[in-house]
Amino acid sequence: MKVLQELCKEHGQAELYKKLHQEEEKYEKSITEKKTNATKKATKTRQEVAKKKIEASVNMMRMFNQKITIYSVAKEAQVSYNTALKYKDFIIQNQDN
Repeated sequence: MKVLQELCKEHGQAELYKKLHQEEEKYEKSITEKKTNATKKATKTRQEVAKKKIEASVNMMRMFNQKITIYSVAKEAQVSYNTALKYKDFIIQNQDN
């Protein structure tokens, strides 16, 4: 932040720095323990839902003898490829070799 302050002063943008600094302070004050806990809880819930979708999709694909890949599981479970990639070990473990 110190470097930004110096750059703003060099280019006659002291007002810009002041505004940026105020916004940063406002953001830091807005972070509360309650919000942090709510975010953690929401993230955990989303992860659990994704895991259940992936597990159900893998089981269905095994039942119907479909090829199980990260891509196919992601598509079947309607989650992103990156989300399915987080459960790569589970998916690979359940592939029919």
